[in-house]
Amino acid sequence: MPATLHAVKNTPAPVNASPIIRQYLPPKGAKERLLGALLRGALVTTLKPFLGPPWNVGTQRAALHIGSVLMPQDGRARVAKDRIGALEIERVTSKAVAQPRHAILYMHGGAFCVGSPRTHRSITTRLAALTGALVLVPHYRRTPEHQFPAQIDDGVAAYKQLLAEGFSPDRIAIAGDSAGGNLTYMVPAALRQQGLPQPGVLVMMSPVVSTELATLESAHTRAHRDPLIRPAWGQQVLGWYNAPHDHPLGTPKAVDLSELPPSLIQVGEDEVLYDDSHWIVEAATRAGRHAELEIYLKRWHVFQSHAGLLPSSDQALQRQADFMKQHWAA
Repeated sequence: MPATLHAVKNTPAPVNASPIIRQYLPPKGAKERLLGALLRGALVTTLKPFLGPPWNVGTQRAALHIGSVLMPQDGRARVAKDRIGALEIERVTSKAVAQPRHAILYMHGGAFCVGSPRTHRSITTRLAALTGALVLVPHYRRTPEHQFPAQIDDGVAAYKQLLAEGFSPDRIAIAGDSAGGNLTYMVPAALRQQGLPQPGVLVMMSPVVSTELATLESAHTRAHRDPLIRPAWGQQVLGWYNAPHDHPLGTPKAVDLSELPPSLIQVGEDEVLYDDSHWIVEAATRAGRHAELEIYLKRWHVFQSHAGLLPSSDQALQRQADFMKQHWAA
């Protein structure tokens, strides 16, 4: 029998009431315990020191790429490279589904400056296998070469491509992690400004929505527990992103959430961005929207990238797939 997540807190509530927040302990068993310790140690010693100052962006990109290629892809999915004009994309599909009826626009993480469709295949291939959907992953323009709002614009272009291919909005999900979680949150706001229909569902992993990490209490209280993100890196990359406060999309916490699609937010207990996930579910609930927050105890920033190795990562992605299926049109 597969290991199961152990909920230690469950406070479901109707929309416009208390936020829906659940906490999960890691599954029991030696595999989760031993691999969890090994992966945490590997992040602390081989990746965290190379993300952020004093390293230049080329070194940071190389460090994340090397780490990511060690994460297994799901053999039930296939990956094909393609383009939307000048925008490079990957199309990830289940080998068991000839013609997907649903689509996921996946905005990869990497602090807006590192990461690529290749670095996130451990997630995208599993989402394709679990949902049967087409997962379209744009290699959006990155900082510091391209500042805000180029990344949002590329996400909108990829969403328009899905509409042009015949996917109805209520059969489209937007998902993403970290900076990609920010883009998952911001692309619908940009779509609304352009009079385009909203997707059927959103999934965000450890999203960043603060414009200054120094304002986050968790950036101070959890910095020593986070095995991946240094607050100095966060400040560096937000500076490179350079979103003006007076731009309509420059301040995520000022975005109108009155039409926010049903949203699932997942966050690790041990990360500096912990407070941002709480803020989203609380703000969405105040706006009368359906949002759920899942907190994974003893886990770290975008631990889902260890899918195929860590049972808790596999099960978090299964929860995402279930949430999408619940809120997609048939």
